[in-house]
This record gives sequence, C-alpha cells and structure tokens, in this order.
Amino acid sequence: MREEGAATTSPKPAPFLTDEQRAALDQALRDKAAEQAKARAAANHKAAAASGERKSRSVKGPGGAKKGGGGGKYTWGSLLTNGAGDEVVDRNDPNYDSEEDTRDVVLLRNHQAAVRQEVAAYKEHIRSLIEEYFCSGSVSDVADSLEDLGAPHLSHYFVKRLLTAALDRKEREREMASSLLSGLYAEVIPPDQLLKGFTSVFACLPDLLLDVPDAPDLLARFVARAVVDDVLPPAIVGAIDPESCPAARDLRQRCEVLLAGRHSAEKVLRCWGGAGTGTLHPDSQAAISSLLSEYLAARDEAEVGRRLRELGLPFFHHELVKQALMAATDNPAHLAPVVALLASLSSSGQVSCSQLAKGLRRVADNLADAVLDNPAVGQRFGEVMQAAKAAKVFDDLQPEDVGANAAAALFGSSTTPTAASGPSANGASPAAAAAGVVVSMPPGLAAFKAASLAAVREYFDSQDAAEVAASLLALDEPGLHPLFVKAAVSLALDRKDRERELVSKLLVALVPQVVSTEALAGGFTRLLAASDDLVLDVPDAVHLLSLFLGRAVVDELLPPAFLTQVLSSLPAEGLGVSVVRSAGLLLGARHGTERLVNCWHGGALDVGAVRQAIREAVQEYGSSGDVSEVARCLRELEAPAYGHEAVVAAIELAFNRYHGSAPAASETASAPSSPAEAAAPVVALLASLAGQGVLTATQLAAGVGRVKAALEEEVMDYGPSARAVLDWITERGVAEGWLAA
Repeated sequence: MREEGAATTSPKPAPFLTDEQRAALDQALRDKAAEQAKARAAANHKAAAASGERKSRSVKGPGGAKKGGGGGKYTWGSLLTNGAGDEVVDRNDPNYDSEEDTRDVVLLRNHQAAVRQEVAAYKEHIRSLIEEYFCSGSVSDVADSLEDLGAPHLSHYFVKRLLTAALDRKEREREMASSLLSGLYAEVIPPDQLLKGFTSVFACLPDLLLDVPDAPDLLARFVARAVVDDVLPPAIVGAIDPESCPAARDLRQRCEVLLAGRHSAEKVLRCWGGAGTGTLHPDSQAAISSLLSEYLAARDEAEVGRRLRELGLPFFHHELVKQALMAATDNPAHLAPVVALLASLSSSGQVSCSQLAKGLRRVADNLADAVLDNPAVGQRFGEVMQAAKAAKVFDDLQPEDVGANAAAALFGSSTTPTAASGPSANGASPAAAAAGVVVSMPPGLAAFKAASLAAVREYFDSQDAAEVAASLLALDEPGLHPLFVKAAVSLALDRKDRERELVSKLLVALVPQVVSTEALAGGFTRLLAASDDLVLDVPDAVHLLSLFLGRAVVDELLPPAFLTQVLSSLPAEGLGVSVVRSAGLLLGARHGTERLVNCWHGGALDVGAVRQAIREAVQEYGSSGDVSEVARCLRELEAPAYGHEAVVAAIELAFNRYHGSAPAASETASAPSSPAEAAAPVVALLASLAGQGVLTATQLAAGVGRVKAALEEEVMDYGPSARAVLDWITERGVAEGWLAA
C-alpha cells in the first residue's frame, strides 16, 4: 500500500485556459489583427492621396472606340497590345503610315520617362530614409516606410544605396545595415531583389574604390554576414566575376576565405564588432558611462570629444548631459569638472543645443523622485545650475525648451505654480528649494506615484508586504491604486528576477484585501497601453509584461477573460496586443501553470519543496487537528497556484483513515466505521481553508478533479471504499457551498 505522503499520479497537465477561453481570445486577436490591417490600409491610402497619386475611377474604359482602330468596348486599343493576331507596323507595306510608327515611339519614350521619374523619386526617398535610420536605429520605421512606398520591384536600389552608404561610414552603421537587411528580408524586401542589389554593388566596385579604398574587404564582410544570416545563398560568391577587374578578384577571394575558415559563422557575426558597436540602447548607455568615468578620473576633455566622435551617436548626447549632471548632483567634488566639460562641448558644438536641453530636462523633471533617495538633491541641483549659468553652458536655451524646474533654476521663472514648502497632506517629503527650483512632490497624482515608488523600493529591501498595505491604506486613495500597480510592475521590469518575483508576491498579498480586482485590471491595462514607451527603456519589456500578466492570471488575481476584454482598450498597432498574445500562448500551453509560477527562476520556490511542505502540513493536521497551522503554512509558502496539492493530500488522508494503514498512536484504537466518520475532519479542514480564502474555488475543484482522474490508482492503494469516501466529500462540499457542483 502507498505511503500517506506519496504523490498521486495525475493525468497529463491540461492548459490553464479552457477551450472556450482560448477560442474567445483567438477571435479577439483576429479582430485586432483585422483592425490593424484596416488602419494600415487607410494610412497607405492617405499617404498616396497626399503625394498626389491618383488612381483610375474605374477599371473599365469609357466604352468608346480608341484612336487607331483598336477600339472596342472596355479595351485599350491596338497600340498597347502586341499579341497573336495583332497588326504590326511594316515599313515595306504599301499602306504604311509613318504616323503610326511615330505614335509607338512617343508611347515608348513616355513610358521610359515615367519609369525614370519613378526611380528618381524612389532613390530620393530612400536616401533620406537611410540617413534617418542611421540616427534612429528603428527597423520597424524603415519597414513601414518601404511598405508605404509600395514599390517592391525597386527594392534592389534600396539595398545598393544602403550598402554604399554604410561602406563610407563606421562600424556602427555597418552593423546596423547588416541587421536591417536581416530584419527586412522576405517580409519587406523580396529575396530576388536583395540578390539583385548585391550584384549591382559588385558591378560598380571599380567606382567604389575611388571613394572607399578598402571596399573589397568591407563588401566581403557584408556578403559573408548576409550568408551567415541566411539572407543570401552561398552561391552568391559565384556571381562575382573574377575576370572583370582585380578588385572583383580580390572580393571573391576574401568572401571564400571568410566563409571557409574554422568557426567562420561566429567570427562573421562579430565582423562589425558585435554588441559593442552602439546599436543597442544599453550598449550606448554603458559606453557613455565609461567615458564619463574616465573623464572624472583623468579630466581630459579632448579624450571625451574624441570618443564621442568615435561613437557616432549625436542623437544620444543627451544621455551624456544627463549622466554628467547627475554625477555633479550626487558628488559636489564633480561639480567643477562636469561644468567645464559641458561648457567645452557646448562651445565647440559637439553637443547641440537640443541635446543639452533634452539632457537637462530629463534631470530636472526627475528631481521629485530623486529627492526620496537624496534629500539634498534640490540644493545641489541649484548649485550646479548656478555654476553652469556662470560658465554660460545653457545660454542658448529658452525656458520652454527645458521645462518648469530647469527654467526656474536658469532663468528665475517657472511655467507652473510652485508647491509650498513643508510636509504635504499626503505624506510627501518637505519641499527643498534652491535657486527658485522646487523639488518637492506636487499634490495629487505625482505625490501618490512618489509615495508608491518609495513604498515599493522599501519593500524590495524589507520584503514586508504588510508595510506596503499599511502605506496604501494611509494614503486613502483607492481610486489611484491602478497607478500603484503600474508603478510597481514598471519598477520591477528594469530590475532582476528577485524583484520581479517580489512584486508578483506583493500583488497576491494586496489583492483583493487592499487593492481591488478592478484596480489591478486598470493597472495592467495602463501597462499594456504604455508598452511602446516601456520598451524604449527595457528592450525585453514585451516578454516580461507577458510573464507578469500570465502570472497574475495563474495566481487568480485576474480572470482569464481579462485577456479578451482588454484588447478593445489597446491600439491595434501597439505592442500591448503582442503582450496579450504572448500571455495567451503561455497560458494555453501544457505545463503553462508550472512555468508561469516559476517564471522568475531564482526568485520562485522549488516545486518539489512546495509540494513536500504542503503534504507535511496536511499530515500534521491528521494528528493534531489544528486547521490554523495548515492555513499558516499555506500562506507562508505564498504559492496559491499549488493549493490543489493540499486538496489532494487531504482527500488521501481521508482514504488512509478509513481503510488505509493502521492509525497512529494518538488516534483512536480502531479505524472509523463509515466514510462520513473518516472524511469529516477532512471536510472541516477544506471548508475552513475555503472560508478563510486560503484555497480558492478553482484550486478546490482542480484538486478534486485530480483525485477523480486517478481514482483507479487510488482504489488499488486504498481499496474500493475510496470511491465512497470521495463521493461523500464531494457531496458535502457541494452542499456546504465550498465546492462547485
């Protein structure tokens, strides 16, 4: 006979979502995809109308006869046809009319002129498009622009222009060009057009040598990278004619060497420097942080300028301004070198006025959050602004460019009323004003957000969910709880798995006692709507948000129907739809529940340890009869998704009490005489746990379902009486209301 603590063999795990829920979500996603396609079609039509492009009002002609005798109802006449049976102009024909031949020539010339105009307009558009891409790095924007152009037959001009433009730039732009070709392949640029673009570059290689002497080496890397990325076939090397010129021969040899060497794929993938080329936001931040740290140690302004030129990130210089100002604010010893650096970069024009304004505004607008960690930040920021004003760093800026806080410090004016000093009514920190700038929490939404962020940051250190609950109750703003949910999840996105697991557990502790289910749904709706902004700071935000959303559904904080309902609130082309789709796939997969419970890896409890702890608590209840101890154990485990394990263990305890192993010494001398007597303590336990909210109706039903599915094995271990015991427990549960019928 099986031991009391042995695990029940359960059937194959079913997906978390039912077939009806899955079908409803799929239909909602299809409707959203149709809405997105309709929006894109409308945008393309609007763009075509704005560019002056006109389409025929009817696919049919007016119905009259055409000039030249080729007319007929709804036909285009003989001049545009040349099939079997059509008359061909013959100069030796006695009836030859030179005007007919002239009309053919005119039509051909008009067609060629129209093609030349189309190609010229296409080339002009892609020239600015490529320049913009090298600044923004947005592949999706390039894809949308090329789709709006609607000329896939001219895509080879785009490939050629992209390659020739990247050849004369730095490693960063070359890496971006290779990544762009890989991202656009097949979906935007047809494979034959990509191949044609490369071969056209091969043909103009002698001309490229005049401007780029190392063109064969660079172009060979482009070819090898495209082959490794499965964008070009390896046979592309055979399209290079080694007899055409010495440069072509050199190019072919280099391509063969790059593709034939050991570990060639790994080497080619890093041919432009890999992740360190500044194409990714974290890489760019790290590079700027590194050069600023070296400057603060060596005080070499010329070296900073040189490294900025090497990075080639003029659109990201605001990050240097931000980090420099924050360094001066955090450490007064850095004030003088930071002001000197910014003055040098500003006067030389290496950092533009717009980048100075953007960096300054990022720091000034975040002072309200910074004051929570450093109460002296207001005074120090005012000192930095006074020193920068004396050095004429920001003299070319206008008040409207830098925001209210920075304008108050630099120009002594503010576009918004300042808050009064002293503690605010909602518990915000006192105002800290310096040089006219106020860094205290403004009343209302900003104050609530600041207090929420402070509570979550403190929770990351203390792990005391009760303290967070007390803070929210003290604020007494239940209508703003969706902002708390959004702030907590957003803060965890940019941290490690430990903090993400803590936020998931915090939501379990707060919902619904402190934060209502409606507020939680509102918070996740705001998160999904802001996905496009979050991904700018956290590139993996879509995946992380899908895990948070799926975890909330598995923890029974949100109903599965939320996935379907929230789609109507999201823009069709936003990333929020992708988050919902990913969460639906996770919930619909086998073992989806277990994966989502352990989605934060090291922050989650071991599954085996959870099950063992639950079964030990139930076994102890069989001896002591202490329901409160079982409830305490389940709450401390903080694994509500495994509540069904406690139900299985409790039912097996009833089986064992009726016709199982010999009773323990603390129990009665004889086994219970009826199923009711054996199962009564178990029913009392389950009813009490359900009444306290420790076990949800879903977990109770899942546990009973597991036992019913494995009842044949239970009968083999505990005898035929197991059926009677299970039936009695089920009947009592339905009658008492804690088990669904």
